[in-house]
Amino acid sequence: MAHAAYPSHPYPLRGRLSRQSTGDENPERPPSRGGQHAVVLLAILALGAALSLARSLFAPLVFAVMLFFLLRPAVRRLVRWHVPRALASALVLGTAIGGLVFATVELAGPAVAWSQRLPDAARQIEVKSRGLRYPVEHVTGAVQALSKLVEISKPESVPRVDVVKPGILEGLLSRMTAAAAEIGLTVVAAFFLLIDGDTLLGRLFRLAPTGQTEHRPTAVINEVGSRMSAYLGTVTLVNLGLGLALTAVLYLLGMPNPVLWGGLAAVLTYVPYVGPALGIALVALASFVTFPTVGTAILPPLAYFVLANLEGNIVTPLVLGRRFEVRPLVVFVWLALWAWLWSVAGAILAVPMLMLFKFVCDETPKLAAVAFFMRR
Repeated sequence: MAHAAYPSHPYPLRGRLSRQSTGDENPERPPSRGGQHAVVLLAILALGAALSLARSLFAPLVFAVMLFFLLRPAVRRLVRWHVPRALASALVLGTAIGGLVFATVELAGPAVAWSQRLPDAARQIEVKSRGLRYPVEHVTGAVQALSKLVEISKPESVPRVDVVKPGILEGLLSRMTAAAAEIGLTVVAAFFLLIDGDTLLGRLFRLAPTGQTEHRPTAVINEVGSRMSAYLGTVTLVNLGLGLALTAVLYLLGMPNPVLWGGLAAVLTYVPYVGPALGIALVALASFVTFPTVGTAILPPLAYFVLANLEGNIVTPLVLGRRFEVRPLVVFVWLALWAWLWSVAGAILAVPMLMLFKFVCDETPKLAAVAFFMRR
């Protein structure tokens, strides 16, 4: 009877301690913050790799989304006038595409003519800028002498093996085919978005776990769509105004094909920092080829520089207002990222995508801190 007072398990305390130490009583422990951050980082890296590898698919779709926001107000106005939505979408999109095709065809001839003159441009710039090179002639001579000494000290050159590349015509045909496929994908996707884009985006917002009522996604998509349409429409009008102003100034200065340079400026202004710099360089190159003296050749790029600075620092901030402003560092980093991922297409789409992301953050409570960080 004395043995009945002892438990049957020979080591009851050690069993309880082992269960407590191994955590069996709480098997559903939440993951640590470090693990969550690692998962988020891996997801971001995987998304970046997918966007880079599938650029020919995602870039046209993003172009289609931007066309949707740009043309959405015109389609909605036609729908209010009792025009069927499919017909209104076809009319608006067809008008926009027709205008772009007409402008491209009209400017293609002068663009090709100027590209054929580029080989002579460097020689003429060298001749006209000789007077500016005299202060650095001695430095140039020293560099050339040093280069000759280095060449003499080099060992005998190793025979070079040339790799035969595919034909130029074959490569050009391949690029044209790929470009035509991407343009077709953009147009078709934009057409379907104009027909049913509001409903689709509203359902995407309903999938987000915001904890709001069912009317919240509709309000969010309407607000984001209105702000994005206003932004794209305003920026497009400002860029067209810059192109017209530059066209008029270059015409008064006697620059050949001023419409070409004005249209180029309107397109390049979509890319901040890099676009205007490239446009000024191209106008300077053409100006030095055209005009006989340095004093007259410097006027067209100088006029472009002044107009671009007026547009970027005064006109656009004044027209858009502070709610559309983003920190310049954020714009620069975002632009560099998308230019690295998608090259020229990414550089053009970077700022519109950044503004779309900002508008979504403004309307999403959980992303309010991100919107505050981006705001100027």
